[in-house]
Amino acid sequence: MKKMMRIRTKAAAIFLLSGSMMLLPACSRVSPDESRDSGTPTPASSSQSGDAELVFSSLDIDQTNRGTVNINGYDRHFSVTFPTSYNREEAYPVVLFFHGCRCRPTVDDEAVLSFLDWSPRLEPYRDDFIVVRMSAFSEMKPEVPRAPEDGGARGMWFWHEGFEAERDDFVFLHTVLKALQSSSDINIDPENIFGVGHSSGAIFLLSYVLGGPVDLTDAGLNDTYAFKAISVTGGSDFREGIVDFKENTPSTLPSVFHIQGERDQGLWFNGQETGKRGIDFQEFANPSPPTIVNGLRETVHGRTYSAWDENTPSNPSTLQRWAEHLDLEYSGYEDYSQYYLYNFPPVTTSENVLIGMRIKDCPHVVAADQYQADFFRVFSQQDGDLQAFDSEVSRDTAMRFCGRP
Repeated sequence: MKKMMRIRTKAAAIFLLSGSMMLLPACSRVSPDESRDSGTPTPASSSQSGDAELVFSSLDIDQTNRGTVNINGYDRHFSVTFPTSYNREEAYPVVLFFHGCRCRPTVDDEAVLSFLDWSPRLEPYRDDFIVVRMSAFSEMKPEVPRAPEDGGARGMWFWHEGFEAERDDFVFLHTVLKALQSSSDINIDPENIFGVGHSSGAIFLLSYVLGGPVDLTDAGLNDTYAFKAISVTGGSDFREGIVDFKENTPSTLPSVFHIQGERDQGLWFNGQETGKRGIDFQEFANPSPPTIVNGLRETVHGRTYSAWDENTPSNPSTLQRWAEHLDLEYSGYEDYSQYYLYNFPPVTTSENVLIGMRIKDCPHVVAADQYQADFFRVFSQQDGDLQAFDSEVSRDTAMRFCGRP
């Protein structure tokens, strides 16, 4: 049985693994002055201890490595997969993945954790990205049923974006990011950190890059907004005052590839479409008809912005709000056989990119992994030049987008 490998962050010093990446020596550490970032403070909430270790049973190049980190007394789970080209002396772009809700009571713990394993749909990232998959699983979940606002029960595994009692998710992500940026063995490029979120995972990722919940008072969790670009799918609309631009939103924001299926029941598109395909989006609303207040849809999660607004441009929408804060401006759409692309060129000199993709006939679950990986390569390989990516998405394709591949 292999001994546990640890990457430790403690007090103001970083203690890291050292040795060969093919099989790292168990529990070896370098001294603080040998670390790549010995001055990085411990990420902690008011209840988080001074120790935070990334623990692996092994850390090998040719496999997916499951790891844990103890957050507020409970283990949180993630995995790391190195690219096939991995050289420990070189820094690589990293992509963090956040799953959607595992919301069936029959889902057991291992079924939730299986998200951490390698999936065929990750192949577009295999050669040149470090892949980190994050799990919402935590032993903090109660065995007996509880309402979602009280943490939910087992089988209700979703990411928390605004519940005061459930701050562990933000500490979890913050701690992993800090440790990855300090590790000499998992050598990530801190200038090329990317995120992919679906549904609940998308809402959480959006909340994180926008500054966290309104009631988040721990300033230590607001200093690692390092995502260069993100891509979100599956009902990933802003929620007024919660997942939204607000006082604690950082000044540096990521570029965004926003992908939605037009038949997603969790979205709001403001009724009957007058252009494009003439779709009545209210047919897909759940519940139907939806309750709309000032252009926003009332939901149990708060008032939700539309993904885009086809009928009344003055109504607030998620893409519109992104554009305003990224110093971009909507300039129309392109129509292809399987999707529409919404374009947002810069108003002045913005270096951010915003692309909206509305996939025709797709419901809540969509698959656009190749496009997402290539979007991130715009920044990791092409220095922000969109020409190659634009050529790829601006054509008809036989790629399958609806449902899981």
